[in-house]
Amino acid sequence: MTEFRRRLPLLILAGLAAGFLALGLAEARSDSPTFDEPVYVSAGLAAILHHDVTYNDEHPPLPKVLAALPVLLVHPAVPANGPWAGNDEHTYAAKFMDAQLAAGDVRSVTFASRLVPLAETVGTAFVLFALALELFGAAAGRAGALAGLLAGALWLTSPFVLGIGHLDGVDVPFALATALSSWALVRWLRRRTVRGLVWLGLAFAAVAGSQISGLLVVALGLAVVLVADGRRRWPVQVGAGLARAVGQAVLAGLICVAGLWLGYLVVDPAAIAHARLGLPYPFLDGASYLRTQDTMGTAGYVAGVAYQGGRWWFWPLSLVIKWPLVSLVLLAAGLLACGWLPRPVRRPAVWAVGLPAAALAAFDLVMPRDVGLRYTLPSLALAAVLAGGLVPVAARWARARPRAWPVTRIGIAVLVALSAVATIISFPQSLSWTTLPFRPGYTAVTDSNIDWGQGLYTLSAWSLTRHPYVLYFGPRGVTAASIPGARALPADPAQHVTGWVAVSVTAVNSTNRAQLSWLRPWCPVQVLAGSILVYRFRVSPGWPAGSVPSSVPRLCAGMWSVAG
Repeated sequence: MTEFRRRLPLLILAGLAAGFLALGLAEARSDSPTFDEPVYVSAGLAAILHHDVTYNDEHPPLPKVLAALPVLLVHPAVPANGPWAGNDEHTYAAKFMDAQLAAGDVRSVTFASRLVPLAETVGTAFVLFALALELFGAAAGRAGALAGLLAGALWLTSPFVLGIGHLDGVDVPFALATALSSWALVRWLRRRTVRGLVWLGLAFAAVAGSQISGLLVVALGLAVVLVADGRRRWPVQVGAGLARAVGQAVLAGLICVAGLWLGYLVVDPAAIAHARLGLPYPFLDGASYLRTQDTMGTAGYVAGVAYQGGRWWFWPLSLVIKWPLVSLVLLAAGLLACGWLPRPVRRPAVWAVGLPAAALAAFDLVMPRDVGLRYTLPSLALAAVLAGGLVPVAARWARARPRAWPVTRIGIAVLVALSAVATIISFPQSLSWTTLPFRPGYTAVTDSNIDWGQGLYTLSAWSLTRHPYVLYFGPRGVTAASIPGARALPADPAQHVTGWVAVSVTAVNSTNRAQLSWLRPWCPVQVLAGSILVYRFRVSPGWPAGSVPSSVPRLCAGMWSVAG
């Protein structure tokens, strides 16, 4: 019985993971390709089949290649390769999507491409479990595994994680790699072995090979290695200690570079002949592309406020709208509790977990591309680990109050269970889910926070017999002509449109905000897949009088759109 109780937290996490996986597989089947997925699938296939890693080079090839491996089993239609001049994601992604539409392979290819990312999402929960157990196990004693369970459960019981995690993207692989690097860094700080340093270097390679902004995590991790090993020998053996610390950091850095190279050479051995500054040239080209692309402001929208360019408050507001409130309470309580941890526990928690989480969050805050909370997934994953610190602090507090510990455990379990209920309720539209009172979601958020193009299947089935005017936000290559029964929304719609109109939430709130300004005073009569607004006009609505509202009114009570 004692052995069973010791393993019970891990068994509970496995049960949560199984439920998450079942929901994720169902949504992976029901949701249509989102905006970037055909880019990633075709880029992964181009790397595997044509040894071309220059396409979509702003993201390293490793996550895309892994996600594309199951796609090979369904024999997708692959257009001829190139020739490409650097990053050509717009042209080739449209060709790839056209080929799948023509062959009738969209659903099978999309579902297959989501299997590995979904497994990575579930795997992240177990890495968070292991990381929290490594950090807090000694301080929490027999309750140490509960810290890991809390960290993993906070990750799995989030509608937002389910909504993003069942898609083929780069955000979850980056979160997984970042969590692995923090785990490896904590283990090295505790043991200081060469073997641990090798694993740390490989984990850093996974971070850099998942996202170019992962270089920030790598740089901070190497700085921690340098400072930690140098401080260990201060004030004696200063010269020898500094040389050893530099040697440790250099070795970890060289392993990271070698691992990064390996990810490129496996699919494109010719990349070795074009190295720049000791790094693969597509990696540097991607960094250059992001330096210009990610500094361009986009149309932002959150909590009914429309703007252009970046706003720092976009991220905390999006977190409040897209994350269950009970989980936010646990995250905040856990972060505060870390201040009461014993110093030997608090130090690695701060340097190996808190530092990269804070640095990535700060990077997101200054980014002018406010397109979705998904960018913060690595920081949120690490925050879930720090929330596990609530367990050892509560356990120490409860030692003097024997009856308080069961009540505390029950309280935490209830909050996690409420978050799990929110995740279940969000099915099968987890990507468009928003918390109360920010409903309907289309009045509060845009882009990948609600509508990334996942409603194409639903729109196609609905459109078949209604012949609506359509403006759909989705993958390149998908237009109104790709949707059965649909007609393209005309350039001067307010003077000519009657009948059914279907427009994507992202188009109304951000990407086509000016073009659709005539539509925002009117209320939709229906929402398809949580992401497509449906209107119905008896007569042409005409241009609105006076100022145009920034947000769309709530659903109409009847069958026709009326003034909001």
